[in-house]
Amino acid sequence: MQNELEMIQTLFQYQNFGLLPFPIKPFSKDLYSDGDGFRLYNNALSGITISEEEIYEYFGQKKLDNCGLLLGEKGDLSVIEFESESRISELKTYIENKPTPNISDVILINLLENGFESETSILTPENKIQMWFKFSKKLPNFHWKMFEDITELNGINLLSNGYIVAPPSAIKLNNKNMAQFEIINGKEPTKFPSEISFFSNLIS
Repeated sequence: MQNELEMIQTLFQYQNFGLLPFPIKPFSKDLYSDGDGFRLYNNALSGITISEEEIYEYFGQKKLDNCGLLLGEKGDLSVIEFESESRISELKTYIENKPTPNISDVILINLLENGFESETSILTPENKIQMWFKFSKKLPNFHWKMFEDITELNGINLLSNGYIVAPPSAIKLNNKNMAQFEIINGKEPTKFPSEISFFSNLIS
């Protein structure tokens, strides 16, 4: 009952933030391919928000289902994902040591220093750190393992396409243990600073 209530309350919060939540299969990151779970995902793709009645009815019955959030312009959500907390410190140090830092660098340093307190922040079951923002073209979709030659972004993913699994969902890790997505700072996502061009410049 407690997990069910936590999920329902969090879904209402996501709605209030203007996000587009939908069901994910229990203990996984996988979408439904049929049934109401698939219908509600397709609704999200069309920009249709799950209703309060659907939240109570669906998640009241499927108490173990996870929750996904649509990324991109439709879902109004972009995410910076760091492989570890130390990766945040390493990026900050790299930018601070640039010979000629610009206004983009200064604002990004401030964001990295204060992100936990000032931005929506999430701890994933794999101990990755996510910072959520309203959709921004300054955060183009990027998976670092596909572009390891861009060494400045090693250990950093930019998620602006597809979907993410969101708190309070839980998944099975490779060691078969269960772990939960946790909210560090549950405030509403804010706009990503338009002055920060660090990520988009590296990727373009």
